[in-house]
Amino acid sequence: MVDLRSRTHGPGAMRAVNLVVMAYDDRVVAKTEDEDTLHYLDARVHPGDRRAPGQISLALVSKKDGRSTSGHENSARYSAEQLASIQRAAGDNTASLRDAAGRIVGTVYGVRADLLIHDGAVVLNTKTLAGMELSVGADAEGRDIRAQIVASTRAARRARDAAQAQTPRLVEELALR
Repeated sequence: MVDLRSRTHGPGAMRAVNLVVMAYDDRVVAKTEDEDTLHYLDARVHPGDRRAPGQISLALVSKKDGRSTSGHENSARYSAEQLASIQRAAGDNTASLRDAAGRIVGTVYGVRADLLIHDGAVVLNTKTLAGMELSVGADAEGRDIRAQIVASTRAARRARDAAQAQTPRLVEELALR
């Protein structure tokens, strides 16, 4: 899960965050007529946001889940009205989510919002939604937004692992002095 603590990013670390919201078509729970339809949305900090560098995960939510192929569930529950607000705020800053076979399986929305904690999950405050300048489309290298997220977190993991590998040598060098 992304680290948005103020001691890491300064005051207001959870305000005006550039976000990638992935709405998969099969993550909808239709309720009865008198109940709201629920959408399970996967929201992540955009890799171009100032808080993204160095993060080994950009997901707002990360719960262990044995049924998931990754071993983690990254979705939080939003109402149909909240999804509609996200769609309006994103405007044209959208992209199709495709599976490995190239079939469209959902939509990606790019928005800016303040974040809050609700039921133990970090979620978008849909009352503070706005459009954002960072695109959720393919980058100059042709990578879709999910590939950009993977590249960002992979680079952070490599840097962390390199720093950890160097730490024992530094300790040893200091001990020899």
